Amino acid sequence: MKLYFYKIIIAVIFISIGFSSLGDTEFEKKQVRAVNLNGWWKFSIMQTDGWAERNFDDSGWDEIKAPDEWEDQGYNGYNGYGFYRKKIKIDKEITESQMYLSLGYIDDVDEVYFNGEFIGSTGSFPPNYKTAYNAKRMYYIPGSIVKPGEENIIAVKVFDMTQAGGINKGDLGIFIQEYPIKTDVDLVGQWKFTTRNSDSFKEPGYDDSNWDEIMVPGAWENQGFRNYDGCAWYRKEFRVDKSDAEDYMVMLAGLIDDVDKVYLNGTWIGQTGENDEFYSRSAGSSVRYYESERAYVFPSDLLKDGLNVIAIKVVDGQGTGGIYDGPVGIVKQSKFVEYWKRRSRKNRNNSDW
Repeated sequence: MKLYFYKIIIAVIFISIGFSSLGDTEFEKKQVRAVNLNGWWKFSIMQTDGWAERNFDDSGWDEIKAPDEWEDQGYNGYNGYGFYRKKIKIDKEITESQMYLSLGYIDDVDEVYFNGEFIGSTGSFPPNYKTAYNAKRMYYIPGSIVKPGEENIIAVKVFDMTQAGGINKGDLGIFIQEYPIKTDVDLVGQWKFTTRNSDSFKEPGYDDSNWDEIMVPGAWENQGFRNYDGCAWYRKEFRVDKSDAEDYMVMLAGLIDDVDKVYLNGTWIGQTGENDEFYSRSAGSSVRYYESERAYVFPSDLLKDGLNVIAIKVVDGQGTGGIYDGPVGIVKQSKFVEYWKRRSRKNRNNSDW
């Protein structure tokens, strides 16, 4: 047991030293636009049953340009709900990377569907209205809901309270985001989420069925929790085949604002900062935890064949909060070590990979 403990400590120290020597504070990533969505969209101010579904008939809808204010396209003075739809085709090779839908900036609130499946929202609709006109929209598209080579539908519900309305500025498109390390267990997507706090939330058997859902990665301010500072919990169930695991694995939790504690099947596997005490950058701290890459080594003994649960407690002091950038998932330790070596060589040589 003592030897096992020292193995864990050595592994954690190894990774900590590796990160501190790299210089860069973010996982390097490449983002490329795969589908251009600037231009004409179908549009209606009348909600109709099934408007978000893939096979909905929108042939009678108007057409307007996005990004642009709908006031300048025949809807001058209109405040209320508007509905956008766009048909696109996506090549199969694109679905093999992480795909994100960029909708620029929307005045004021939006709710987004891909082939009839909800993929995210920003702001809050009436009666609990909260504007998010200044938040950039970027939504993860699960590959499982995409139909490669066929017609796909993006549907967006927008509410505007006053002044300029609609998808009004920014660069619209589907972007593929490639990180230099590919996870063996992909944990990007919808997670359970709550702003309540209890140690029982880390337990694998806890019933989180009444929790909200939130997209990871993505700031919680852009997903209905605008201006929230404080403690929140994330939970996600996932399945693994232990026959494909190494003795040690690494949990990549991306970039988190500000501090965190991570639990696998109820067992603590790592943390950054001390989140039992409220952390605030405005309190004069020089530690920039929100720039720290999260990578936590754990023994594969903690994994179960079949269903597993990751629980992450996050405390945000001010500004952006939550798991706001990736990669998010689990990798084999050997793969992570190779990634670390490549980054170290790049840092020394100051050259491209």
